Order: sequence, then structure tokens, then C-alpha cells
Amino acid sequence: MTQEVEPSAYDKERINHINHLMDTIHGSTSEIYEALIDRDFTTLRQEIKELQVILKDIAISIEDDI
Repeated sequence: MTQEVEPSAYDKERINHINHLMDTIHGSTSEIYEALIDRDFTTLRQEIKELQVILKDIAISIEDDI
């Protein structure tokens, strides 16, 4: 029988952060979809910029891990 190990407080915090980040990305891509469908280019540009910032922040944050 394998015993499950409880994640550390650090791992729980990390998982919560990742889940929040992914929810934000998902929301942003949904907004981009809607803006494309509605041809709402003002909203589309803003959502794309916001998503780019999020993705750039992720890329920067993993530089030390690579």
C-alpha cells in the first residue's frame, strides 16, 4: 500500500497560484474569443495586451528555473 504524502504549505500555495493564473488565462482567452466573434476590436486589443503581460510575466518568472 502506498501512503499519500500531504503537500507542503509551499506546494499548496504554489498550486493555488497556478490555478489562479490558469483561471485568469482561461478568462482572457474566452474574452478574446467573444471579442473576435463580436468584432469588438477595442476589447480584443486590450485583452490581447493583458494576456501578453501575463504570459511575459510567466516567462520571466521561470528564467531562473531553466
